[in-house]
Amino acid sequence: MRKKESIPVNLISYFLFICFLGIMIFHVNSLSGKPENNHQKNNDDKKYNTGVTVSPAHIKFNVDLGKIKTKKVKVTNYTSVTKKFQIKYNDFDMSLDGKSSFLEAGESKYSLSKFLSISPTFIELDPGSSAEIAVTVQLPNDPEANVASWGVLMVEEAKERQRLDPGNESGETVAFGITPTIVFGVWLYQNPPNVENTNVEIQKFSYNIDEENETKFLFLELENTGDGISFCKAYVELTNLGTGEQYFLGGKKYTILPGYRRTFIFELLPDIPKGKYSAVGVVDYFSNTKLVAAEMDLNIE
Repeated sequence: MRKKESIPVNLISYFLFICFLGIMIFHVNSLSGKPENNHQKNNDDKKYNTGVTVSPAHIKFNVDLGKIKTKKVKVTNYTSVTKKFQIKYNDFDMSLDGKSSFLEAGESKYSLSKFLSISPTFIELDPGSSAEIAVTVQLPNDPEANVASWGVLMVEEAKERQRLDPGNESGETVAFGITPTIVFGVWLYQNPPNVENTNVEIQKFSYNIDEENETKFLFLELENTGDGISFCKAYVELTNLGTGEQYFLGGKKYTILPGYRRTFIFELLPDIPKGKYSAVGVVDYFSNTKLVAAEMDLNIE
């Protein structure tokens, strides 16, 4: 009977080491053959998930009689799908608190539509692409056109209506559907060179307390008595007469249409020290020569 030979232990260890080394080499090669650039992928995901941008948000024209001026609106699609947009125009009205209500083109007395042209009125944007919309204001050589006018350019996403499934073959039900879209507004203002756009008067400056909510406010009511659109900044300076410490409220930019009033509300900080104060309400036209101001004394308790 032939004796069975045993395999040396060191030979088995060598064989296992060679197998392990081969597996590791295969794994490294498979990873390095087609590397995935995670940094680039993350950048692409970030780039195409920003949304849609429309700029600028406001356009100001100063076109004279018999002249023409064109400005551009840029629309960029930062999503991962193709987007379609319709370009429209609306008039708008404004309330005392600055809220806008939209009107049909030509419905407003101060409609810009009669002097305005837009091109194109429809755009289609692939992911990452942009398009420009030309907004042109042309005034005839007619004194009646020498007035301020305004409106809003609407960039509205165009989506096909989806087929509605009533879910009932009997036909006794009514199906309703909503197609969500996004709409951007670009505010358009035309001030001819001859109009007076710095005639804003302070009609009322007052201090009020809301006892129920324990809040304190300063109210500044302004009226544009000129015939031009006014672009200004409204703010309040508070000075503690006992300590000399000053507080600054507001400072945003506002638009006041001719013949319109607007009321601005400035809320006082809840922890403002008690005492006697001097309050100055200011309307700034971004000019070194003209400011409108009103002053009053008040006691904060």
